Amino acid sequence: MSSLSRELVFLILQFLEEEKFKEAVHRLEQESGFYFNVKYFEEKVHAGEWDEVEKYLSGYTKVDDNRYSMKIFFEIRKQKYLEALDRQDKAKAVEILVNDLKVFSTFNEDLYKEITQLLTLTNF
Repeated sequence: MSSLSRELVFLILQFLEEEKFKEAVHRLEQESGFYFNVKYFEEKVHAGEWDEVEKYLSGYTKVDDNRYSMKIFFEIRKQKYLEALDRQDKAKAVEILVNDLKVFSTFNEDLYKEITQLLTLTNF
């Protein structure tokens, strides 16, 4: 993308921010991939909004882009899993394990087996 287009996106981001269109700001940040808003990302992490954290992050990197991307996506999904176990929501934990964490089993099968065993604990 040309530098003019890039500057235009930053101007639009600035305008949206000033007008308090927060959702539009973050959607444009994510879709353009030009600006990663660390403050917004931190807010979502601290709030435990893991789906939004992963969705926002996926605008900049994919799970299989590099080992660092893989690590952060794994940690996000693992946190979702651990929180489901902490709430004693075994059905949700199994869903996360099968749908979200299974992809990582090819990279570290031992770790996947270890986190799977957490399901068997009665006093998590």
